[in-house]
Amino acid sequence: MFDIGWDELLLIALVALVVIGPKDLPGVLRTLGQWVARARSLAGEFRAHVDDMIREAGVDDMKNEFTSMANPSERKEIEDNLMIGNPPSTEPKKSDEDVAPEVRDVPEQPADAARNDAAE
Repeated sequence: MFDIGWDELLLIALVALVVIGPKDLPGVLRTLGQWVARARSLAGEFRAHVDDMIREAGVDDMKNEFTSMANPSERKEIEDNLMIGNPPSTEPKKSDEDVAPEVRDVPEQPADAARNDAAE
């Protein structure tokens, strides 16, 4: 959370030992531990109340709906097939025989001719 490494913790402990002294250090650490426990308790209580409000508002249902939309069942099936080594099934590309004759027989116009027709 604060990204404090072991070397920083050791430096803090040495400074606390020098400033507070070895005689009062256990009492100070005990008090600090009680404060941290109280803060965690308040944070947990706050989180529980927020979760209750979310549940009452129905936000969980909307979250589940959005999650199901983002991860469709087809995606899960494809991932499962890939994990066991089966390639995904793909439909073959359409050839010219599959295309309707009206579409196939339309002549292609060069870009310049199309622009001239549009300008007129």
